[in-house]
Amino acid sequence: MRTKFGLAVALSHGAEFLIMDEPTSGLDPVFRSELLDILQQLMVDENKSVLFSTHITTDLERVADFICFINQGEIVFCQGKDEVLQGHVLLKEDINLLTPETERLFIGLRKNQYGFEGLTADPRSVRQVFGDKVLLEQPGLDDIMVYYVRGNQNG
Repeated sequence: MRTKFGLAVALSHGAEFLIMDEPTSGLDPVFRSELLDILQQLMVDENKSVLFSTHITTDLERVADFICFINQGEIVFCQGKDEVLQGHVLLKEDINLLTPETERLFIGLRKNQYGFEGLTADPRSVRQVFGDKVLLEQPGLDDIMVYYVRGNQNG
């Protein structure tokens, strides 16, 4: 109830710029959805902006226009949400296709006995090297952030 009251106060005075830290954390799903709807409505007004930090990437995928990903005090990337999502692909394939040279194409890799999964921000080069025989998937923000933080892992 305290969180809801705090949000009501923050939203009630018609501020042009809201800064919120984990605004949806601890909220029930219904109120969380309502709050995200309210934030989206606020952002439609070009004279208003909302800056919020969160670990809930589904909230970002739903309402963010721009994402700054900070890890251990360093900016990893800071760009439009669509640029982030469309600028990365996941490749899942046979481990035998990897060489030390091709591994350099990836931000991070997960290897196991069955194959590998890798995230790249260079889909064009991956297509040139591996051809059409590989499966490319669109990653979510969770995937992108995990690969940037963890890098290479062997499963």
